[in-house]
Amino acid sequence: MNYKSVIMLVSAFAVWLMACSVGKKPNMSRPDFIIDSHIHYRATDDWEKSFVEVFTTQKAMGCVLVKMDDLERGIQFARSHPDLVIPYAQIDIDSPTVTNDIREAKRMGYKGLGELFATEGWDYDDTKYDSVWILAEQFAMPVAPHTGIHAYGNFAGMRPAFIASVAEQHRKLIIHAAHFGNPWYAEAAEAARLNPNLYFDISGSSLIKKEHDPGFWGQYLWWTPHLGKPHVGAAAGPAWENILFATDEGPDAFEENIRRFNIMLDANHVPEENRMNMYGRTIARIHGLKTVHGFPVD
Repeated sequence: MNYKSVIMLVSAFAVWLMACSVGKKPNMSRPDFIIDSHIHYRATDDWEKSFVEVFTTQKAMGCVLVKMDDLERGIQFARSHPDLVIPYAQIDIDSPTVTNDIREAKRMGYKGLGELFATEGWDYDDTKYDSVWILAEQFAMPVAPHTGIHAYGNFAGMRPAFIASVAEQHRKLIIHAAHFGNPWYAEAAEAARLNPNLYFDISGSSLIKKEHDPGFWGQYLWWTPHLGKPHVGAAAGPAWENILFATDEGPDAFEENIRRFNIMLDANHVPEENRMNMYGRTIARIHGLKTVHGFPVD
């Protein structure tokens, strides 16, 4: 069989697999509660109404990321819906007033910081940002930095390796970074394996582009069967628990993101206990929540 024939055979097999999936009922199973670890606030009545309706129906909470211009309205929204909203302040880490901004966000009642962006030419682990990580660690405010590709093309400073350096230097700082380093997935996975205070979500384009190859993710999250062996890392835990559910989309896309997430989980045979943590229990523990929508966290 020549090279061209092999390519044609592989292509035909891929088409057959896709055809087999047509009409198959999607897996929409989920735990009793969900925490969306990454959803952006919109300061409009329509967005707030949609969020409340969807997240109440879905028995969900969200780490709601609020822009600096909307901090006052955002915190009022959070106070009105404490069963739905975990408020995060989207500070500008390059602002000359960044430390004052963090202090003010803490005073207002924000629980975390994010989504953060290093787009001005410095890497996340540059000493320029030391004050951000030190203060966030001191205030016990988890941070949600962006990793990987960026809409404006400037993303060299947001590689997962730079966040790994921050996690190693600030062991009490909880980091749940966005987008699993897309496209630096291997780097993100290894960073999480070696840093127990570092998690990633897989929101954005990643689950879309790999929908027909969902087993792809297992090659990066490989180490669960090898825990305790040399070189794996004494601090490593079950690999899939380093991944958190997130949408990074409007409330109307909530169920679609469950569908995408479950395709990945099913293809990689992720156990139910791990799924429950990924879908919300991990974030609940990080924020000290005992119950979510009446369901116990542990």
